[in-house]
Amino acid sequence: MQQPSLQDLEEALAFIDPEQGNNGWVLILMGIKHEFGDAGYDIAESWSRRGDSFNPKRFRSAWNSVKRSGKTTIATVFKQAYDAGYKPEKPELSEAEKRKRQEQQAKRAAERQAQAAAEEAIQQRWKETIADFAVLLLNQYTKPIDTSPYLARKKVRSFGLHGFTCSVVVVIGPEFQTKVITGNEERRAFFAALPPKREDRDYSFLDIRHGDIAMPLFDIDRKVWNLQVINKLGTKLFIKNGRKSGCFFFLGKSSQSQQMAFAEGYSTAATVHMATGWPCVVTVDANNIVPVAKAFRHKYHDKQFVFCADNDIHVKGNPGVSKATEAAKLVGGAVAVPDFSVVQQPEQQPAEGAA
Repeated sequence: MQQPSLQDLEEALAFIDPEQGNNGWVLILMGIKHEFGDAGYDIAESWSRRGDSFNPKRFRSAWNSVKRSGKTTIATVFKQAYDAGYKPEKPELSEAEKRKRQEQQAKRAAERQAQAAAEEAIQQRWKETIADFAVLLLNQYTKPIDTSPYLARKKVRSFGLHGFTCSVVVVIGPEFQTKVITGNEERRAFFAALPPKREDRDYSFLDIRHGDIAMPLFDIDRKVWNLQVINKLGTKLFIKNGRKSGCFFFLGKSSQSQQMAFAEGYSTAATVHMATGWPCVVTVDANNIVPVAKAFRHKYHDKQFVFCADNDIHVKGNPGVSKATEAAKLVGGAVAVPDFSVVQQPEQQPAEGAA
């Protein structure tokens, strides 16, 4: 397709329903912002207002959170419009009009490149800020632990985990601000002043309780970049704006075995480590398996990698198995998948009247 104008965008959006769920709606915003930047704001807002669930603050928050450097392009928007019956008029353009469009396209491309570089610089500064903050939390508010209620429930031990020594509220504000709130009165005051709606505040926070687990996330050079906090219910949280991609937690020593196992969660990795003695890598989620595996293969050329996949049978595409398989093909390794067929199949009841 020829490079679209704002008028083309407005005509295409007339064929797209803004009430398509949050993910679909945000995808359209991403495509618009990638192509037009903030010049597409008014058209995107006008289109969004057609939806019954439109909320101005929610729109502004979503628009501001979308990065122009994202991978979703304007082609996503126009494909959805084409699928819904959009048929653009194709007027014959004069040479002057063609040159004007080409100039506009070049200008938008330059703006997009500059904005992407600025966004990348901000993201990197945030990552460095959160890395320092994570180390501060580890050093001042946690200590090494041997067990916890969560670990006991999972029947595994601690291999280098920390636990919080007091209850804290971790606040991530604008402009690279971080804050730790301690003390019962101070924490109560924080929650008493908390706006009821997320879009009414410009900060995020983690409510961390005494005894919650702190699992530091390292890169391959052993630098701490973030924390995964695991509370007593097993909920897993990360510090906002911190780095996660390519980061991991490590159990054991690399010299312990020729084999090295990878698992998404700590309890799975600890179970494998306790059963086999293999060093184990916690990747924290399925999407992080590949970047972590690539980093380890670059450092450990001869290790035999075993990817202990989460069998996400009830999730579309089974990302636990698919990402583990992708990593094994990419860097070399075996995939181990738990078989739930025994527990999934209900006992067969005898036929009515059977003896």
